[in-house]
Amino acid sequence: MAGLFRFRFPIEVRFRDLDALGHVNNAAYLTYLESARLAYWQQATGRSGLPAFDMMLARAEIDYRAPISLGDPLEVGVRCASMRRSSFVLEFEVVHRTSGRLLAEARKVLVHYDHQAGRSKELPLDLRERILAQDPEATQES
Repeated sequence: MAGLFRFRFPIEVRFRDLDALGHVNNAAYLTYLESARLAYWQQATGRSGLPAFDMMLARAEIDYRAPISLGDPLEVGVRCASMRRSSFVLEFEVVHRTSGRLLAEARKVLVHYDHQAGRSKELPLDLRERILAQDPEATQES
């Protein structure tokens, strides 16, 4: 996933994130990605509060590149790779803040969602424009 990540979010590894082997358990990566995703969404859209998170996770993929240990200073890069009518793809990179070493790469598919109606809804033009202002390289598909 080569390319530019304009948005970066710092993560501190907690003791509770470790497994019996002393490195970050694979499930903790999802928590790191979610924290970065929510911060990205707030910055890119200018929206905050629980009602602003009108999206639903449809898919998550993680490629683990190197183990993470307690005390490793992390940074998660987030960018929108593509948008469709009611969904978008976010790409992530988890790097060691000091060395720049790539530790993991991930992709998530998110669906803009109407929780009351229980179905997807079209991404409004203002959200599209705000996300594209953050990530102008994102492709738009119909």
